[in-house]
Amino acid sequence: MPWFPAEWLLVGSPIPVRVLLLTLLAAVLGCSSHAQDGTTSLRAVRYGEQVFIRSPFSGADDLVIRIGKGANGQINFAGTYLVRSSAGMGDAELSGGRLIHGCGDDATPWNLNGTYIGANHGCSDAREVVSVGHGRTKVDLGTVWRDGAGVDFVLLKIEDPDKLWFLSVNQSDGAIWRFARTLTGPALTRADGQTIPFTDAHMVQLRPACRITRQDYLIDGQSPLVDGEPVTCEFLDIIEDCDIINPGSLVRDMMEHPGDERSFVADHVEAVVSNSISYRFHPNGACVIDYHARALQEFNLGYMGFIQSAKLAAGANYTTHEYFIPKTAPFTQDDIAYDFRSGQDYRTPPPSALYFSIDKQNVEDPGNLPERFIQMLGHEENGRAVHEVGYALGYSLLTGITVPEARAANCGRAAFLYTSAKSYPAAVDGKKGNPIPAGTQFHCRAYRCYFHPAAQPNATFAYWYRDGENIVLCADYHRSVERDVLALPHGCVGRAVEVVEKTPSVTLLTGDTVPDGGVAVSVNGEYGSVVLRMR
Repeated sequence: MPWFPAEWLLVGSPIPVRVLLLTLLAAVLGCSSHAQDGTTSLRAVRYGEQVFIRSPFSGADDLVIRIGKGANGQINFAGTYLVRSSAGMGDAELSGGRLIHGCGDDATPWNLNGTYIGANHGCSDAREVVSVGHGRTKVDLGTVWRDGAGVDFVLLKIEDPDKLWFLSVNQSDGAIWRFARTLTGPALTRADGQTIPFTDAHMVQLRPACRITRQDYLIDGQSPLVDGEPVTCEFLDIIEDCDIINPGSLVRDMMEHPGDERSFVADHVEAVVSNSISYRFHPNGACVIDYHARALQEFNLGYMGFIQSAKLAAGANYTTHEYFIPKTAPFTQDDIAYDFRSGQDYRTPPPSALYFSIDKQNVEDPGNLPERFIQMLGHEENGRAVHEVGYALGYSLLTGITVPEARAANCGRAAFLYTSAKSYPAAVDGKKGNPIPAGTQFHCRAYRCYFHPAAQPNATFAYWYRDGENIVLCADYHRSVERDVLALPHGCVGRAVEVVEKTPSVTLLTGDTVPDGGVAVSVNGEYGSVVLRMR
């Protein structure tokens, strides 16, 4: 519907008419606010491998999350947009909005046995060799070639007439693979005397690396989402099961079947980890990720985040970009003073990677590592940032391996921000102890949540998400407030309220249960942070 200033209606109107018009206007605004509290329904549609998930954002805009397929054929976040509320559900309309998040590499790989693998990644020990007019054919696949340093490599793939993929013979007898990473020239030589001269050998990711066994799109967790048919629902589940291939098993299989074109992800190829991932999208702009994994073989763990994220896309639409990470401490690096708890200007990527860890002394409490990462886009007004778009990436404090005590015991680094400005939280790392035995189970619950900051103007940011049967509310303030009411979905009314964590400066003014309108808090001082659980 069109929006216009209320005073246009009121000028020259009799007092009773003004009262009526203001009442109607309040009702309309109330409906818009009602959409913000998450009680409205989600809309979704699938066009081939693209799925669009739409929810209310502001009075003028809806939020659209686009999901596609990644480099290994896996479920992949593709982009997030704001579209006019009046836009239809066609492919062009949904993908033609204002981009606020380009996130095509946000599916999260494992870092194990010295490589990123899974999600969009493959083993980085493989090498692409440039040999113009090499003349190799299918009969050469799986054969062994020796480089200039006497190291044996196996031909895995003929990429094109000038490029070949090689992986060294596995130098380990066990499940934890080990490959040579240097391919020495000037040529590769086979036992029969044939040679492959080459001019370059560089890293290539060995893909596909994921054996996909299930991908379902379920309306309210039950009915399949039919291609081309828009639906309205309470939530949408995307379920994926996949195995991450052991490249040592793959290279052995190729050597045992020379001259055959072998599938990299065939059922007989061994896998190192089995993943079962649930992405549940809710109508408040949130996606809750339940990630279950099992070690099928032992491996050396670098780290696993289960979530990661590109920076928000300011583009030409927003002039400010701030990053907030509660529970961090100020620090200086590259002659730059950083303070992510207070809010860090993030328009420019850091010149070197920023690590948040106990060793770096930039986390407040080693027993309660930072677990939520909030970015805000907006514009400057009177010397301060006015936030227009909010985005939170975080871990559950209630469930799985990111409960603070468990995470502190198994993870030494909370996160790092790379020079691309991408965020890499860690849920578990080598602190857990290596090697990880076969049979080890992992469960991580995490979330991504987009929100409209203007809905809670007194807070620096405030958002909520569903954690199982609970609703969790997170809010930070960077000024004192006497009484601020934090809105919650209507379904929270009557639920028990429990403080999960808070700074001493925050007082919960609400009683034991949630009243109509939301929960009230006060903040004494310049900073306050609170996480509430509604059972």
